[in-house]
Amino acid sequence: MAAEKKNEGGSNGEKTNSESILNLNPAILTPGMKQYLQVKKQHPDCLVMLRMGDFYEMFYEDAITASKELEITLTARGKGEKRAPLAGVPYHAVETYLGKLVKKGYKVAIVEQLEDPKQAQGLVKRGLVRIVTPGTVIEPGMLNEKENNYILALTCKQDQFAAAWCELSTGEFCTTLLPSLAQLFNEIARLNPSEVIIPESLLVNTELVQRTKNTGCFLSPLEDYYFSIDTARRTVLDHFHILNLDSFDLEERPLNVAVSGALLHYLTATQKNSLTHLKKIAVRSNQHTLLLDAGTIRNLELIKNIRDGSSRGTLLAVLDKTVTVMGARLLKRWIKEPLLDAGAIEQRWQALTALNQNIILREEIRAVLEKVYDLERIISRINYGNATPRDLVSLQHSLEQMPQLKQKVGGMPSELLQSIGALSALSEITAMLQAALREDPPVTVREGGIIKPDYHPELQELSALKTNARVYIQQLEEQERQRTGITTLKIGFTNVFGYFIEVTKKNISLVPAQYIRKQTTANSERYITEELKTIEEKILTAQERIQELEYSLFQNLVQAVAAKTEEIQALAINVAVLDVLCSLAAAAQEYNYVQPELVPQPRLQIRKGRHPMVEQMQAGFIANDIIVDPGTMMIITGPNMSGKSTLMRQVAVITLMAQMGSFVPAEQAVLGMVDRVFTRVGAYDDVSSGQSTFMVEMNETAAILNSATEKSLIILDEIGRGTSTFDGVAIAWSVAEHIHNTIKARTMFSTHYHVMNKLAEKFPRIKNYNLAVKEVKGEVIFLRKLLEGGTDESYGIHVAQLAGLPYEVVERAREIQAILQKDDEMVRKLKAKRLEEQRSLEGF
Repeated sequence: MAAEKKNEGGSNGEKTNSESILNLNPAILTPGMKQYLQVKKQHPDCLVMLRMGDFYEMFYEDAITASKELEITLTARGKGEKRAPLAGVPYHAVETYLGKLVKKGYKVAIVEQLEDPKQAQGLVKRGLVRIVTPGTVIEPGMLNEKENNYILALTCKQDQFAAAWCELSTGEFCTTLLPSLAQLFNEIARLNPSEVIIPESLLVNTELVQRTKNTGCFLSPLEDYYFSIDTARRTVLDHFHILNLDSFDLEERPLNVAVSGALLHYLTATQKNSLTHLKKIAVRSNQHTLLLDAGTIRNLELIKNIRDGSSRGTLLAVLDKTVTVMGARLLKRWIKEPLLDAGAIEQRWQALTALNQNIILREEIRAVLEKVYDLERIISRINYGNATPRDLVSLQHSLEQMPQLKQKVGGMPSELLQSIGALSALSEITAMLQAALREDPPVTVREGGIIKPDYHPELQELSALKTNARVYIQQLEEQERQRTGITTLKIGFTNVFGYFIEVTKKNISLVPAQYIRKQTTANSERYITEELKTIEEKILTAQERIQELEYSLFQNLVQAVAAKTEEIQALAINVAVLDVLCSLAAAAQEYNYVQPELVPQPRLQIRKGRHPMVEQMQAGFIANDIIVDPGTMMIITGPNMSGKSTLMRQVAVITLMAQMGSFVPAEQAVLGMVDRVFTRVGAYDDVSSGQSTFMVEMNETAAILNSATEKSLIILDEIGRGTSTFDGVAIAWSVAEHIHNTIKARTMFSTHYHVMNKLAEKFPRIKNYNLAVKEVKGEVIFLRKLLEGGTDESYGIHVAQLAGLPYEVVERAREIQAILQKDDEMVRKLKAKRLEEQRSLEGF
């Protein structure tokens, strides 16, 4: 609820929780609080975190909000009218708390100390260094490593929409044009962005605003000025340091330029950073990838299941055998973006065949890939300026695997694998990192211990001095013991007093006169000498210089690596592709998938096809043959629980698997390319928009009828069941006629309206099928077998009995059913045929 309230307040110009802060009298504020107020006035929609020593502190309503949301203690600073509610979090743990606030839908402004407090004269300089929003998170601890975290901007002109999206942690930046609001939200459903940027003028479009909020993303308005063509164009040209937009194919795409420039401005303004890892803008179109609408992604359970929203029981869960997080993210994209290019699909199949023809080599490749870290996000952090020494070590270890990968895949009989093997291994960068970095450096960049001493002459000299001085301290300690006769004498060190000689109180009488008392403790006295102070100065100066030099050398390494950003990004993409190909190959081998055959005609012929997800959860899955000729419609009748929905979903999933470049669960599959897959499966209310089950059903059906072509695949389940029987039958019949006569797409249409079987008598390309059921002594056995011909039974009462309805209710239902069916002409007509079918099933 907190995220929703914050989102609404920030998006619609309502009062924010900062009102009382903004109205404070500056005269009652401390200098630090004035800094806080200054940032708050500039960014009233943000929670402000002000760095104060070892804590990030929040005041007034920000403190109250943070206390509730983070479950931290609320205290106060000052008294009387100067009393200010206060809440703070330790600086070393800020990432954890920041992540919680962002996940709850808050924007957080980070005000950092810009100078060392020890060296500051007067008030420490502080400044706004970043605004963290849900779509601009880059910290590893705040991201799901297997999920992309997109931020999307949108705008429109008349009836055309433009979208641009960015994954700040990987450097991906794309834009597209969309012809309708429906397709815009299909794109949003595919990307699942954390944050959406819109022009302030679009806030009056209540449908767009509400539907955007209903997706669960954070809505951020931006001044229309930044969406203007001229302003956006300058933003894009300045960021990429180019003279025109031809290199990005944007010169003749003004709406794409507008939305891309606005997004770039927002990212730069919030991150206070040049964002040099954003190297290009890719223009996306539906000419190369199959467009999946939100309903199809949901109904087919491609990424998330319908029950609890997790990946269990999804196509992703079945196919995901990736061993890198880059591959895991790419696999999701491949599932949601099947291809329309037959050549590209064949290339992927060729790679899978090559990998499965040499399983030992494939597993060796996967073993190497396991050692590769998240190159996409590492190189982004390097460019962003917040990379750690361990990020560079992870990059080094990853690059060390490249020669092996190149050698293993370069000779395989696959164009795609050979192209991966032809990439540069970046051996110069690898060698530089190997020479410079210690194996296990600290997390921070200021404490030293990052660079090998022999990497730099001065560092080697300083390290030797530090090491020898430590030995000399030990020698001095032994010398003083012998000179004084105090065998328990020790030389110690603290950050406060530096080096000291410690003598227990019982030996104080033996202390020489030149010892200078420094501190008294409970059991001992601490002393210094001139000789000890001289050594101390050399050691401490050496350590400080080592830290400064290592920091400088580390920054040099970062700059050298950043100069190779595009090569590393290309390498990361190819590693991810290789990982996904190995994953699909391993799945195909384990689950006995076959390579489909693509044909130019819009055919669909699957022999002994299986549902890839259901077969993993149900033993003894019954395979079926499905043949849908060009323009043909299957009318499928049969009982509840007989498997109609599963059968239709499996056909859709097999089609999508084939066009994403995967092998499929069947003995044989001959497929004509589909341009869209439409599914109208299941029943649910859209509570957020106040739509009933039937209205949702009709909306989805309308979208299919308005968008499908003869090259599409249409899956319809129980059209018209959300209204009265006569209304429902009329709608279902009319929809079927329209698809047959006008759209002429390959269609699977399941229904409990048995009268729909009469369509086959009237139209040449409509055929009846049913899911077989065997009756034995009044008991019903679901055979899950697809047979040609219609049926007259739904066995709903039997299913109700299985569900546990009271006995008397079930029996009364049977009585009523008998009365209603008594004069049904169609039942009598089909009864003889059904009895004949029952005899044919004796062998099952």
